[in-house]
Amino acid sequence: MKFVFLCDANYLKGDLVNFVNNFPTNHELVTMTSDDLLQSKSIFEGTFAILAERATWQKNFSLFRYFGLLPLLEVLPLGVVSRTRKSEPLKGRGQNRNQEIYFNPSASAEELYLQVDKFVAAPPSGFSYPRGSAKA
Repeated sequence: MKFVFLCDANYLKGDLVNFVNNFPTNHELVTMTSDDLLQSKSIFEGTFAILAERATWQKNFSLFRYFGLLPLLEVLPLGVVSRTRKSEPLKGRGQNRNQEIYFNPSASAEELYLQVDKFVAAPPSGFSYPRGSAKA
């Protein structure tokens, strides 16, 4: 499965680099900055889910909304990569509160493997895959 890790370069250091390096090798992780997303206005084909670094999402949400990228970002499950699980929801996802899964960037490779497998097997509660419901 392919995952897109939405993380700006200024945040991609320390334990976030470890997160990228420890990501299970049986899945593909592609790092994309918010600038890349705003310029391309698309997510890589075949993407299973978006993993968003919390500060990147919070900082750029208004730009995503302004440039019409929210429909693109809302059709895929969202995993939040954050050092701490904050009690307030991500910007723009208030109605989807508690539907994100949180990944700890300092998790060991084994812990991350288990978390990703759990995420693949059961996406966040209340999420249904729209691409599987297309009518012929």
